[in-house]
Formats: sequence, structure tokens, C-alpha cells
Amino acid sequence: WAAHFGQGLVPTTSDFDTRAAPPSHPELLDWLATRFIAEGWSVKQLQRWIVLSATYQQSSQGPTEASALAQAQRQDPENRLLWRSNARRLSFEELRDSLLVAAGELDRASGGKPSKLFAQPFPTRRTLYGLVDRQFLPNTLRMFDFANPDLHVAERSETTVPQQALFFMNHPLVLEQARALAGQLESVDEPVQRLSALFEAVLQRRPTAVESADALAWLEAAAVEPPTAAPPTAADWQYGYGAVNAEGTGVVGFTPLPHSTGQAWQGSGQYPDSALGWVQLTAQGGHPGNDLQHAAVRRWTATDKMTIRIESKINHEPQAGDGIRAFILSSQGSLRQSLSLHHQQADLSVAALPVSAGETIDFVVDIGGQLNSDQFLWEIQLQELQAAGQARSWNSATDFAPQAVASLAPWEQLVQVLLCSNEFLFVD
Repeated sequence: WAAHFGQGLVPTTSDFDTRAAPPSHPELLDWLATRFIAEGWSVKQLQRWIVLSATYQQSSQGPTEASALAQAQRQDPENRLLWRSNARRLSFEELRDSLLVAAGELDRASGGKPSKLFAQPFPTRRTLYGLVDRQFLPNTLRMFDFANPDLHVAERSETTVPQQALFFMNHPLVLEQARALAGQLESVDEPVQRLSALFEAVLQRRPTAVESADALAWLEAAAVEPPTAAPPTAADWQYGYGAVNAEGTGVVGFTPLPHSTGQAWQGSGQYPDSALGWVQLTAQGGHPGNDLQHAAVRRWTATDKMTIRIESKINHEPQAGDGIRAFILSSQGSLRQSLSLHHQQADLSVAALPVSAGETIDFVVDIGGQLNSDQFLWEIQLQELQAAGQARSWNSATDFAPQAVASLAPWEQLVQVLLCSNEFLFVD
């Protein structure tokens, strides 16, 4: 009852002793309990009775007559007697399933093993079958007030924070559903009919005349943004993880990081990743992994035989923890620089270094001794010296090129707008 109406028939959800508040509808509570037992303790049947009731199907606006509305507001301002519905936002589980249903992607199969909700490709099974890892609970679940699985939580808190809006604007799960639904409607050539089908799929109604006119006008004016081209020098960098060998002369086990968020390379869409941990590389710096086998490695590869100058400044800002170790290592063994730093910045530079075609220079960061506040900033500039023609240069920030995240097409953007609307996100 509390899940459907916002508050239980007894408001103290986890306390039913003699000191608890009395039920607002004692006869209803007894009737539901008696019928629940008589129907074989079927929770599904209990849910059906509630959602088919006239009380549940009320609007949150209350009576249409002004006098009746005023009387209800005066006699029961907290709506304990349920003279109207209580508008509420969908829980994350309901929200995710609704996104998949709207896009026609929900897999309704029953049973089987749980799956990671945020591992790409995203599973399409109901959120009921999502894996809950108590040690690495996804940040998205926390963002949407998911209850702490280590504690008894009778009722979830309800927050409204900017990160929730950013989820709908940027998260690949939402973008994928927008693309999926827009793709299904491409077969409808007539824009008015396609728009009507879109509204029916997402909001279960047709658009009003004003909504239709505004949407069609926007679609005509919208333009597809071309993807931003990466500089040619971006192809000379790789982003991965590995370990510094025992001699401190090179990297062993270099493996490219498998997932791009559009802003960072990391283990997966979930951060920290359950397998690769905290290892991450961004345009500005990054974070090493959980142990010495998962150092963050930014690798530059020489395209020709040349001489280069390396200028770099690394910064470890946090006071917490024991700091990090940083290395610049050549695959030919011709370069070996390293230092440890904690809550400080330092220069790591090389005036002149001859390199051959295919030789790699690794810029490596691992944990100092324990995993604690190991995020870092590292600005790296490479300059070709004694070039016959125009000297080339490489910059770790401007060359940083995660996998391009294609912009949504106009129809896909319109789907996303509807998926972000309060009408979709709230039960009213």
C-alpha cells in the first residue's frame, strides 16, 4: 500500500507495536488482510486489487468542483483519507523497466541468473533480475535512492538532485532506448502519424494540437550535429592498464581499457568496474587500479624515427592516502624515469630522446602502497626536434580521443525529451 500510495495504512512502516500510529483505514486493512489470506497469500492478486480500485485510479488533482476540493483540503490537508492520488516518482526499478517497455525492448522472461544492469551491452531483462553487489553498488542506483542492501530500510528516501537529470541527458542506457524507439518508428513516413505513434508509445496518449505543432516545427528546424573530428595525432595514443616490471624498466601485460564513456576510458559503464576496479584515464589525468597489476598506462607510439622532447607536469592533490608512483618508460629501455609523490606536483621531462618507428613511451601511474585517494592530473607535451619539415607535437589533453559518442538525430532527441518528462517519470 505504501509503495502505491506513498504512505502505508499504518504510517510507521517498520513498527506495528502498541506505540505505533493507528491505521488510517482499520476496516480496509482488516478486509485486505482477510482477503489476502483467503486468496492463498498471493501478493500478485493483492497488487491487482489495489491498482484496479477507484481509489488508486484517482487523479492527484482531486475533485473538479471547487467547493468539494476546498472542503477536502480543509478537512484532510495531508490526504490521509485518500480523497486524491499522491503524485510520486517512479522508483529506479520501475523507471528502467518503463524505459525498456517504451522502446519495445523489455525481455519478460522469468527465472534465470541475475545480470549486471550497467554492463554493456545493457541487458533487457526486468530490473528484478539485476545483480546487487553489496561491495560495489552502482552509483546510478545510489543516485536514484536505492536502499542500502546492508541495512534494514523500511522506506526509501526521495531526493531530487542534478545527477538524476544528467542521467537522462547523457547515460547510454537512456540514449540507447531513444535510438531504439526512433528506429522502430522510421517505417512511418508521415511525420504527424509518426509523432502520434511516439506519444502513444511513451506517454500512452496522442499529442495535443499545440504539442504536435511545436514538435513538428522543431523537427523541421533541427539539424544533425556532425561528430567532432579528432586531431591526426590522436591515433598515436593508447589507453590501457598493466604493471611495471620488477626492474622498473618497462610495462608488462599492457591491455587496452575496454570501455569509453565519451569522457574517459575505464573498465566498463559501471565505475569502479567490478573486475578492473578504479583504473581510468581522462584528458586531464586519471586514476590507477586497485593494485600494482592495474596501473594506469597512457601509451604513445612513434610513427617514424625521430628525436622528441618530453615536457610533463604531474599533480597528486589529495592529502589522504599515501600518494602514487609515476613512471615514464620506453619499450626499448632507453628511458626510465620515476618518482613518488603525495599531495604535491612535480615535473617529469626529457630534453632530447631518440626514438625509432614503432617504439612506445608509457606514462604510468600506480598506487603508492594502498588504494586511497590516488586520482592524479598529468599534462604531457611531446615535441619533435630536428624535423626536416614542419615539426609535429602531441598533447595528452587535446589528443585525448575516447570513442566518439554519436549525437542523437532529431527524432531520437524528441524521444529523449519525452522520456525525460515528468509525465513519463511520475505516477499521477
